[in-house]
Parts: sequence; C-alpha cells; structure tokens
Amino acid sequence: MTSDLPFRIQTKAGHRKYLCSGMYLPSVTTVLSGTESAKSKAGLRQWQEKNPGALQAAATRGTAIHKCCEDYLRGIPIDCKDEYKGFWNGMSQYLDWFDTIHWSERPLRQDWYDLRSDDKEVAFVWSTEHKFAGCPDLIGEIGGVKVIADFKTSTGPYCASTPDRGDRMGYGGWRKFQKCAQQMGAYRYALNERVGFKCDVALIIVATEETTQGIFIDSDQLDLYESRFLKRAKTFHDMNPEEDNEIKNCSQSEL
Repeated sequence: MTSDLPFRIQTKAGHRKYLCSGMYLPSVTTVLSGTESAKSKAGLRQWQEKNPGALQAAATRGTAIHKCCEDYLRGIPIDCKDEYKGFWNGMSQYLDWFDTIHWSERPLRQDWYDLRSDDKEVAFVWSTEHKFAGCPDLIGEIGGVKVIADFKTSTGPYCASTPDRGDRMGYGGWRKFQKCAQQMGAYRYALNERVGFKCDVALIIVATEETTQGIFIDSDQLDLYESRFLKRAKTFHDMNPEEDNEIKNCSQSEL
C-alpha cells in the first residue's frame, strides 16, 4: 500500500474508506450501515435521540476492550479501567483457545506484511473484485482449525437463533449477530482473495458486564453470510456510483 495519500478518509456522505490497491474502498461496516433498510435506519435514529451519547460511549468501551485483548495476546500487562473490567472479565478464556496467532489487529506473519500501510500503523484486508475493505480483530488457529474472530461489547447478549415473537431483547441480539456474521464473512472473503488463506470458521466473542459469549459460525453458515454481504456490497456501490471514481495512482498491475 505505497502512497503519499491518506490511508483512511471519510467522504462527504460520511462513508469511511481505506486506500487499498490504489482505490478508496468502503469499510465493511460502512457497507452494512449504508444498506440497512429505511425502517432500520429510522429505528436507529429514534434510539439515538432517546439515548444521546450512547453510541460514542459504546465505541469508547469497545476500543478499551479491544486494547485489552490485543495486549493480552501479545503478553503485555492489561491496563483496564474499573468501569470496563466487567466487560473484560471472561474474555481471556476464549483467547486462550488459540494456539497460533496470525493476525491481531495487524498481521503477525511476515508473508502478510504487505497488508500493512507504509507507516505500519494500520492494516487491512480487501477485495478489489467487490470493492470493500476492513480490519479483522483476530486470525489464528485452534487445533489446526483456521479461525477468524471478532471482539464485541454489548449491553445485552447476542442471539444466534431467531427469537420468539415479542422478544425485543432477543431480537436486538439477533440483529447484532446477523450484522457481525456478515462482517465475518466479508473479512474471510477478503483475506482469502488477498493471501489465499481461507478460514474454516468464525468466532464472535461478545462481552457484557454480566457474561461473555463465544459463538462459532461454521463454514456452511459463513458461506451464507458471505453471500449476503457480497449482495449488499453490490447494492452499496449501485447506490453510490460517483464514489467508485475515487481511484488514485492505480496501475492495472496493482489491480
């Protein structure tokens, strides 16, 4: 990713993009948010109005727990604020499952170093075919099984199965799971496109103040969520054709 251009930008429409292969590609989360239904977007706006500052607080909490996970995996002493310790407690038991780590916020194996930016501060996986990019939390192996993992903090548990009608909390957890599962499918696809490493399963580690979940998604399920995401990526670009012209210093060989 050699360039004098910024590695991350935000477009006038508020879309977060990463510079990869000479193109500014939308982040996986930008694609997911940008292709939500009108009903879902309206619901989010109403929730934000009722809970001012909640999204920023959740983002700050998530950043803190991600830092704890990264430090733990690297053998660095954990410095977790008291207000977040309830979310950190229970995370390490799932991290201990990994006997090999290939990626922790950035590649740890030398043959993947070309996925880093020039300043070594950021790293992405991306698809030039479907035009999206993102940064997985963790890629490793558990007993020889290739696993891509994501760390989430939440006020309530995630739900991997369809909740009963009227179960509002369950429905909220189910929606979060659906979005994260598609995120995992997208990262797996992009990683395989870039370096030929295809993960067998995904693992979502969800921390609340009361409990921590480890939810596996098998290969067949990942194929399904990957397919759903790729359709949403196409929809996103169809909705924003003008942004696809943001190609800088790109040669055919880079693509």
